[in-house]
Formats: sequence, C-alpha cells, structure tokens
Amino acid sequence: MGNLFRILFGVLMAGSVTAQTVCLTKSEHEATAKKLAKEYIAVEKVIDPTFGTVPVATGLRSPDEWTPGEKKRFELYTQFEKDVNQMFKKAGLLQDTTCYLLVHLYASADGSVDKVYHEFSTNFSGKAPDSLVLMRFKERIDPILCQWFSTYRFPVTGDKPYQYSSGMAVGKQPSRRKLRRGPGILTTLEQAEKTTRPDTVKHLVFNTLELTEVPEVIYRFPNLEVLDLSINGIHIIPEKVFMIPKLRQLDVSYNPLSSDGLHVARNKHLKILNIQSTGITAVPKAVAQNRRLESLWLGYNNFSGGLNTAPLRRMRHLKDLNLYRARLNELPGSISRLKRLEVLDLYYNNLRVLPERLCRMRRLQQLALSNNKLNDLPRQLGRLRKLQVLYTHHNFLASLPASLEKLYYLRILDIGHNAFGTVPPQVFTLPYLEELDMSHNRLTELPVQINQLHTLKKLFIRGNPISEQKTVSASLLKQLEGNKTEVFY
Repeated sequence: MGNLFRILFGVLMAGSVTAQTVCLTKSEHEATAKKLAKEYIAVEKVIDPTFGTVPVATGLRSPDEWTPGEKKRFELYTQFEKDVNQMFKKAGLLQDTTCYLLVHLYASADGSVDKVYHEFSTNFSGKAPDSLVLMRFKERIDPILCQWFSTYRFPVTGDKPYQYSSGMAVGKQPSRRKLRRGPGILTTLEQAEKTTRPDTVKHLVFNTLELTEVPEVIYRFPNLEVLDLSINGIHIIPEKVFMIPKLRQLDVSYNPLSSDGLHVARNKHLKILNIQSTGITAVPKAVAQNRRLESLWLGYNNFSGGLNTAPLRRMRHLKDLNLYRARLNELPGSISRLKRLEVLDLYYNNLRVLPERLCRMRRLQQLALSNNKLNDLPRQLGRLRKLQVLYTHHNFLASLPASLEKLYYLRILDIGHNAFGTVPPQVFTLPYLEELDMSHNRLTELPVQINQLHTLKKLFIRGNPISEQKTVSASLLKQLEGNKTEVFY
C-alpha cells in the first residue's frame, strides 16, 4: 500500500508541475505560424478590447493624452523588455555586449508560455554576426532562455490564449558610438539643448542613447534634414516627427516599434526611411503617407507571413527597397507594380523561386538575390534592360536564362557559390561587363572566349577545381592581363 500511495502521489505531483515551454526552431515556427495565429489572438485585444475597432486620434499627443489601451500596451512592452534584460543580468550573460532579440511568444490565458520562438538577429554593432560566432552564441544562450520562458509568467491574463511579438535590445549598450562629425551635426541631447543657433543644425545623431521615447528637443531645429534615432528603446514614433518641415532622412531602426508604433503624418519631404529590425511583420500602411519617399529599408523584420505590397504602390517615387533578412518565403508577383524601383535587395531570405512578373520592372538597375535557395532565375530576366548589377551568389544555380544576353548594360555579375560547371555562354555577349565573380563553383576550365570581354576589369575564379589544380592556361592569363583584367584565383 505504501508503495502504491507513493506512486499515486508522484503522479499527482507531476501533473501539478507547470508544463515545459516548447521552444520552436525557425523551420518549426515558419511551418506553424499561420495555425498559431488562428489559435492565439493578439495580446493587444486582451489588454485593450477596443483595439482595432476605435480610430486612433491623429496629431501629436503626450503620454498623458493616450487612451487607457495605449498606456497599457506601452507599459506591457516596457515591462517585458525589463524582465528579459533582468534575466540576462542575473544569468551573467551579455554583460559586455548588446544583441537584438526577436521574440514570438504564445501564452495561455493565465500568462504561462506555451510556445516561443526567439532569434538573435544582430549583434551589438547592428550588423549580421559571423555565422560561426552566432552558432556558438546560440548554443550557449538558447537553453538558458528557453528554460526561463518555462518559468516566466507573462504579465497579462485574460480568457483566451494570446500571442505577443516584440524586438528589443538586450545586454549592455555599446560604450563607443560611431558618429559623424562636422558642421551642422549634433550627437548628444545636451548639445541639442544648449545650442544657441538651432537654425544651423541639419543633422541630429541620437543613436545608442538608451532613449525610450522621441526627445522633444528635436523640434527646436527648423532646418533639420537628417534624424538618426536608431538602436534605442523607443516604442512609438509620433506624427509630429514627420511634420518637421525639411526632414528628408529618418532612421528609427533597431527600436521595438512593432506593428502599431509608427504614426506617420502625410508629407512630401521625407525621402529616406529606415525601419529595419523594429519588430514589424507587415509593411505598415502608414508608410504610404510619405508620398515622396525614394528609399525604404524594411530588413531584419519578420515577413514570413507574406509581403503585402499595397502600401508600397501608393509611393510613386520609390526607387530603393531593402528587404535584407526579412524571412521572405516567396516574393509576390505584385512586386512588379513598383514601376519606378531601381534597387531591390532580397539578400538572406528563403526564396526558392521568383515570379516572372519581376521582369516587368523595367527601371531596375540593381538586383540582389544572394543567399537564397534559388535553382533558377526567371526566363525573361533579359527584359530588365537597364540592369547594371546582378548579385546571385550563394544559391543553387547551375545555368542562367538565355535572355541574360540581352542585359546590354550589365556591369557586375556575381554568380559565385553556386553549381556552375562551365562559364555560361551568355556571359560572353555582355559588352560592358566589368566584374565577373564565379568563385566557388565547379569550373574545370576557363574558355578562351573569356578574352572577348574587353571591358572586364576583375575576374574571380577562386574555389573552383581549375584554380585549385592551377590549370588555367598561361597564355590566356597573359591575354587577360593585356586587356588589363585582374584575375583572382
């Protein structure tokens, strides 16, 4: 009887222990994200039942003028960020560095965490970390963070399971800031408050100052053209920022804005907007208020649920679109409606195929497709007649479309780290090609036709059998040198 009692007691006690949080891998999260979105409502709807149903008041408002729901949401974002940083501090981690942490959390109604996906997307410099360094870093920290989520109680309770997404800086802020210096540039709040000639100031560089809100002092400067608020802890960018009359460049990257943190006033002066790594999962509709925007940086966000190009189509002057590391699984054909686009950066995504409609973007001059999972390029690529730069390295390409020979103005072609066994014949027809990179492919010979490229200045063939075996024809090398072509092998 005694043994049976102990067994039954053990079973009952085991059932009372909080269930272990499931820490999802990137592929697991991508595969289940849509299903989870149906099972877990947005946390905003739990803390603010009016969220999404009551229009938000426009114009600049101080925190005292926020609705109760807005105040609750801000307090929640701030509290979670503090809790995470406190955990790292207690664990003795990231004491000398700062990383950017992205969290997608799925909680029960009582706040216990059912599932979580987290990713360290950048290092403290704001750049992508070395892959080996990042792997070792994750191996050390991921188990600790996952265990913490199993014991953590999210500070929201309701009657339904809910989801929460946020990006935040964790660890220690860098002590040294990389600053631009010169006439008309201020880099500290003290300088901005003390200057007696605000009319001479054109640049405010307030990055990495641990700001939690946009400082009021920025409105002192009537001729302000460039405002850098990157790498802070700002949750809301108010409309008034966009009403600074001469502001043409705004950088709010690496701030935890999430989906509703960007409040944009309609304007015709802003040209460049950087909202990289701000926790957004879709293109904010508000960006369309910047009617003259020419450059938009959206990278280091999570667009695995799809890219809605509708807000972008209203910006008829957009020339540069950056979607670097945006977790895109596919590129919609509607991208072709961005008729004026000249630069498209799709580096480091999960693209396996590209829509043929991409080739309708007749003004495109630079296309970056590297570090994806492409086996082929669009057949009609040659319709991009103004294309000058094409980066496709680190894919699975073994051939190029025949139409590539029509890219008359192509100057740079990088097809390194692919599966080419020979130099594609289309290359020899490009009259203005200056740089050809075929490093780390499967080339066993360098054809004499390469000498036809009279404008070629640089040729990279490192990491191929031909370079490893040093079987490049000496006479061909001499001819290339005669054409003033540098060969790197």
